[in-house]
Amino acid sequence: MGNQTISIGQDVMRHLLRLHWDLLHQQQVEDYCLQLDPNVVECDGCASQKVVCPLGILPLQQQVCFNSQTGKHILLGNDLLPEHHGTIITCALQGWACLFPQDLPFRTVERLLSWQTQQPKVISRGEVSRLVQRHGEMIRAAEAKEAKQLAGQGGLSEFEVNLIEAKAPRHRAAWPVELTAAEGQTLADPKSKAPEGITHQDWQRVLETRAGETACWPVEKLRRLGAEIQPEQTIAVTNDILVQPQASKCLTLRVARIATVTEYWYVSGTGSLVFRQLSLLLSFCSGFNGWVPLLGDGAKWLCNYFERELSEFTQKELLLDCYHPHRKCADFAEMIASTCEEKKALKNNLHSSLWVGRIGSAIKALEACYLQAKNEQKFQKLIGYLKTWRPYVVNYNERRLNRQYIGSAHAKEACELVVVKGQKNKGVNCSEATADALAAMKTVMLNQAWDLFWVDQQILPLATNP
Repeated sequence: MGNQTISIGQDVMRHLLRLHWDLLHQQQVEDYCLQLDPNVVECDGCASQKVVCPLGILPLQQQVCFNSQTGKHILLGNDLLPEHHGTIITCALQGWACLFPQDLPFRTVERLLSWQTQQPKVISRGEVSRLVQRHGEMIRAAEAKEAKQLAGQGGLSEFEVNLIEAKAPRHRAAWPVELTAAEGQTLADPKSKAPEGITHQDWQRVLETRAGETACWPVEKLRRLGAEIQPEQTIAVTNDILVQPQASKCLTLRVARIATVTEYWYVSGTGSLVFRQLSLLLSFCSGFNGWVPLLGDGAKWLCNYFERELSEFTQKELLLDCYHPHRKCADFAEMIASTCEEKKALKNNLHSSLWVGRIGSAIKALEACYLQAKNEQKFQKLIGYLKTWRPYVVNYNERRLNRQYIGSAHAKEACELVVVKGQKNKGVNCSEATADALAAMKTVMLNQAWDLFWVDQQILPLATNP
């Protein structure tokens, strides 16, 4: 009964839509005939226009008139329709066709649209892919145009940036409630060790906090100690992710997230446009004298961007994600040291030095095992890596105690959000244009500008001139 009701309802709505079209079209024909002498205009049959909409495929009839003065046929009704060259796909259905691929493959989207409209193969998966590409290109073109216009203007710090308000998380990361009582008892003894279930690093942060200005904080609040953005800060985190546009190669997609105490913004792309947008946003949020920490995962372009594009910023700092050097050293230690004991000892020496930002000690630990290295090429490569990133490796332990950011987890989360599921790991392959278009539309959605794009065909500007 349910399917029958849906089918009948769809038929009724299609019939009403055709009746509405006939009334509007007939009125336009009458208005056109009244403008000219009755002997000049002659009706000469009808033409059918195929329209694909959320109600399915509708053939709309258009009156063809012959104007004897001009000697030409006129197809009335085009003024009531969007510009087209063939079949018309309404904006509402295009929105569906671009929304569903964010979570589903094109083949499934084709079937879902057929089920939604109660008509088989209303749009092919090839047409869905073309719609995604077309609107993705529109978004990228609008972003590039805006970035070019803003780059040529001065006084960027006076612009009003359009960031998205960050909502408080429903459940903040914290220790289990059951540990609260044990935590309170342990804090009463200044020489006590961390309670069971709390790591040594977390406990050290609690003790550091209690020794500072926040000594009056209740135990319940100490459960939720973590990195926080300061009022004068604008934090930018970046990351790269490989997607599969083709079976034989991968496409590097750059993703960034800019955040202040109360707001955020996502940026994505494949070329230099990401750099321009990121620099503009940092200028709008903090000006050239604001505090701008930039966190990344060791991408080659990151150092060049930091030194060149952010050269005018006076209080900038580039921090290498704490996980990246540790993972890099662990992987290379496996290829450099010979025995299990040597590998373990080398890893411990490297990790302990990197955690407190002592690159010199890490290099000395490597040089001490040079004669026993089984792979000199990897040995030299790791030395070069440590020397390259030496200025950007900080005392992670100290920053953690001070509740400052030491990783780019927000960028990794952004990659998970921006890149559609079907393109991760060994997912489906699509063209580079489609991969970038999907990322562009997902970024628009994350920046809460989806309705603005589909209703007004505009993107939310980065900033507005006051």
